[in-house]
Amino acid sequence: KEGDHLIKHINSMKESGRANITMLNIEKLSEFEVAKLVSEKLCLPLRYTQKLSNLVHGKTRGNPFFVIQFLRSIVQNNMMWFSVKYRRWMWDCDTVDVQMISDGVAELLTTTFNRLSPTLMLTLKIVSCLGSQVEESTIDVLDSRNEVLSFDMKNELPRAIKEGIMEKAGPVYQFTHDIVYQTIYDLIPSDNRNLLHKTIGKNLLKSVVANNPTILLLAVDQINLFCKGGNPTDPEECSFFADSNVTAAKIAISASSLVQARSYIDTGIQLLREDHWQTQYSLSLDLFEMSASVSCMLGDIDKMPNVLDEILSNSKSFDDNLKASSFVVKLLASSSKFNEARSNCLAILSNLGELFPEDVSLPVVLEQLSLTTRATLRNITRNQIKMLPPMTNRN
Repeated sequence: KEGDHLIKHINSMKESGRANITMLNIEKLSEFEVAKLVSEKLCLPLRYTQKLSNLVHGKTRGNPFFVIQFLRSIVQNNMMWFSVKYRRWMWDCDTVDVQMISDGVAELLTTTFNRLSPTLMLTLKIVSCLGSQVEESTIDVLDSRNEVLSFDMKNELPRAIKEGIMEKAGPVYQFTHDIVYQTIYDLIPSDNRNLLHKTIGKNLLKSVVANNPTILLLAVDQINLFCKGGNPTDPEECSFFADSNVTAAKIAISASSLVQARSYIDTGIQLLREDHWQTQYSLSLDLFEMSASVSCMLGDIDKMPNVLDEILSNSKSFDDNLKASSFVVKLLASSSKFNEARSNCLAILSNLGELFPEDVSLPVVLEQLSLTTRATLRNITRNQIKMLPPMTNRN
């Protein structure tokens, strides 16, 4: 880092005697000292700036350099402005509260992790597995299961907020900086991390609110992180995970999140057994049909043939391959192979009991029009026809 190189350069100059260097150690500012500094800089009484100064101290941990840096940033981001009308500085504490801390403060925070209590540290690690932010309802679900920890994480999170590691905006807990989040996540050994993702995912899936789409997608995401980082071997567990990905894919498709849906489908297919068409027929048919459907909607023509061949080669009945056959017709039509598409359509209709002539000539068309016209006019009398208005469009 640039700061490290500067310190090394200063130390080398000091050791070589090329310059007289005096080191000044600046201690952290207390809450009162920050409050006094903010009050003096804004030329306002302490009672006006108290809430703002508390936010500044919490965001900077009292580091003098970061205090000045933070105040400059909220002015530059128009979170604090000078009002000509009221002839004083104005700000919105709620807006200032969501201002992300600087990289330097984040790195400063990471050095304090070793003094946190084991329960708080474990809570932070679990929350980091869920992402940089998490809904309060998700924490409630995990606490209600009592299978992840022997204590309630929700009771630990206020301490994380007090330490400046996390902050709460409405029902959402979030880490104060990406560096803080990534550092905590990286502190988890890889094997433990995979197991933690799996445990969190299974507990969320088993929860009474698993029918909540948000919770369910989060649970499947956790399961898939485990599958990506490890190699699940239990056949029953793999089948359960694959079925969960089917449900997640259907939710994603209904929300038009097709790329996300494809990710769930691909993971589900990877979790199938080698003999899945014999042992997991319905699950395999669901996954491959959805794969074909999503590929069609995404316009991924190159992927469709292999998926459709897989279905048509292994389906057990005409009903099971009907959807795949319809996609074959669409694929042929999109490739301008209209005669083949038409032949396939006629074959499908023939299997459904609807017979159409291979060659549609003019006499056949006239005959069908005659039959249709007669059926339409069957219950209409001559007098009713005479009362109709005259035709104006000869075409």
